Amino acid sequence: MERRNFLKLAAGAAAFLAARKKMYGFYQSPGLRKFVQPLRGIGTIPVAKADAFPAPVTGVKHYTIDINQYMDQLHPDMGPTTLWGYHPRISLTSPTQAHLGGVIVAQKGVPIQITFQNNLPGTHILPVDTSASFPDAALLPHNRTAVHLHGGLVPWICDGGPYAWWAPNGTHGDSFQNNAVLNPAALVNQAEYYYPNSQSARLMWYHDHAHDTTRLNAYAGVASGYIIRDLFEGGLIPLGLPDYIERGGREIPIVIQDKIFIDPYTIDYFDPTWDDTHAPKTSGSLWYPHFYDYKKWTLGPTPAGLPPQPSSVIPEMFGDTMLVNGTVFPEAAVEPRRYRLRLLNACNARFLNLQMYVDDGSLDSITLNAAGNPTNAHGPDFLVIGTEGGFLQSPVVVKTNVPFNPLTLKGSLITAPAERWDIIVDFSAYAGKKIILYNDAPAPFPGGDSANDYYFEGPGDPTNNGPGFGPNSRQIMRFAVAVAATGPADVPLKVVPGYDLRPGLDKFLALPYGSVSGGRLTLPTQTLAGKPVARVRYMTLNEDFDEYGRLIQKLGTEVAPVPGNLSFGRAYDDAATEVVKAGDVEIWQIINLTMDAHPMHFHLVDVQVLARQPFDQTTYTGGPVTAYTGNAVPPPTTEYGYKETVKCNPGEVTTVIMQFNLPTGLPFTQPLSSRPGLGLPAGVACHEYVWHCHILEHEEHDMMRPLVVLP
Repeated sequence: MERRNFLKLAAGAAAFLAARKKMYGFYQSPGLRKFVQPLRGIGTIPVAKADAFPAPVTGVKHYTIDINQYMDQLHPDMGPTTLWGYHPRISLTSPTQAHLGGVIVAQKGVPIQITFQNNLPGTHILPVDTSASFPDAALLPHNRTAVHLHGGLVPWICDGGPYAWWAPNGTHGDSFQNNAVLNPAALVNQAEYYYPNSQSARLMWYHDHAHDTTRLNAYAGVASGYIIRDLFEGGLIPLGLPDYIERGGREIPIVIQDKIFIDPYTIDYFDPTWDDTHAPKTSGSLWYPHFYDYKKWTLGPTPAGLPPQPSSVIPEMFGDTMLVNGTVFPEAAVEPRRYRLRLLNACNARFLNLQMYVDDGSLDSITLNAAGNPTNAHGPDFLVIGTEGGFLQSPVVVKTNVPFNPLTLKGSLITAPAERWDIIVDFSAYAGKKIILYNDAPAPFPGGDSANDYYFEGPGDPTNNGPGFGPNSRQIMRFAVAVAATGPADVPLKVVPGYDLRPGLDKFLALPYGSVSGGRLTLPTQTLAGKPVARVRYMTLNEDFDEYGRLIQKLGTEVAPVPGNLSFGRAYDDAATEVVKAGDVEIWQIINLTMDAHPMHFHLVDVQVLARQPFDQTTYTGGPVTAYTGNAVPPPTTEYGYKETVKCNPGEVTTVIMQFNLPTGLPFTQPLSSRPGLGLPAGVACHEYVWHCHILEHEEHDMMRPLVVLP
């Protein structure tokens, strides 16, 4: 288990690191002032409005959304940033394209169809690697894109899988069948997507998923929010749930990202290899790692005769500057009353331990003790009412002053990339105060490297630009609470712990707390509705090296693809092994053989977490795990509901249950996929989905596998 040497980082390892006095992970952003600009809301971030005409073929409500290159001012002390992103042709709010624009608010049971038009230039704003896992990567256009509605129950042709990409010149991947079905008259740079919106109320998001460029396109800004409303959710508003943001209510989206920006005064000195044919060497330009640092990451065996290692395929990218809703270190003006926060971790790889502390008035807002933990007063607690799969069974109170514990891997609200939370926060006891949204999760999670933990006077942070300035990955944003509330008082909150939110959920498969007793996990044989469990699968999470010796992550089964080889990992293009039948219920035991926690994301299905249990990684040789080292533990109450992004900790078996239901009632005939790379028998076709780690650098190199659903 010592294959990975992530924690070892030698000063002066790479050419442009030599002058740094301290060890560090990546090139550093300039020191930007914290909390000097307002948090953006829907008045600045464009919200999509439907076109005046119905969709082709289906006749449903229709939207047109462009995918453009544009510029946006993300901090007043930088120049404008060149970004890629979505922009609705018609907007309910600002007509100016802005980071994370194109938000869609949909209603349950009201399907929509979207024409996405790819207007991206041929040169990417970030370095594109052409040597990664897909064999044709060097030949493909760098401006290809695929749209994935993350968390959506959608037809496979509209799922935006990695081979369903298309480019402005009309070229497309082998799985792209959108236009032939939904709009034969589409332009060459357009793609049509149909979303049934048949799920319960929840926050989703849509983002790029084209193979080999997802990590770059998402980092460049190709992502936005997608909200489904329903009648049950609306019925909670008279019970004290803050009203919807689109109706002027106290609902605040909180989309968190970490990035690195170019400093024109340091880029030539510290990174002379930066190619400014991508992002120019100007203030505000995005920077992304573009070399594999042998001292930072283990270098494996490299067969003789291979060319030098290409750029931008790295194990993980951790930014040093936090953005919320597309703005750097913002401040949100709130009143001393109740708010609803819709929170999304949209970082490429960074986990978050979300906490709340009262700004103590010091120059840096947060004062740390000798252990590196805040001494500030406790901020308001979270009342968690939902996850990415919709509401929980019942609200859960989460204390917000719990630092990360490396022994238990717990804290306040541990949030992996792509996870979402639906949270009620009451600021009424904090009138006139300022509240810091704080994070101290290690990166990578859970082992950590102090070089990726940026804060004033941090032991691994070389920046030290002074208190009140970034880089800082701990202080995410600040809430400025007014002295008094305006307007009518909040109605009494009845959506409290013990309140039954289950009527607002899609039907349960199994009670998440009913399968663990006395530290033993008993796998259910049927769902609550009596549907039998068709199969128990054993899936492995693996680390390996690619042909250049670079560390990579892979998914696999419990059977090694090469007999006698203890590497269980399989490439995405290997023949599909997760072949399921529509309507079947399966239990998956996900066996983490790596040193990282992985947020595993399932397309098509929501899952329920049944348990997690530690095991001895060093003795595992395949098959079901037998060498457990501790008791099975049921999920925390914040996971008592549906999930589609699940934290799988190192050295643990994470057990989930799911049913592979396909969308029904489609107003068109959907073809099936027979893409040769799936390795299906002759004459067999399928609905083609995927499952993968949502650390984007892991997903693309090569921690993603086909999820094949047979009719």
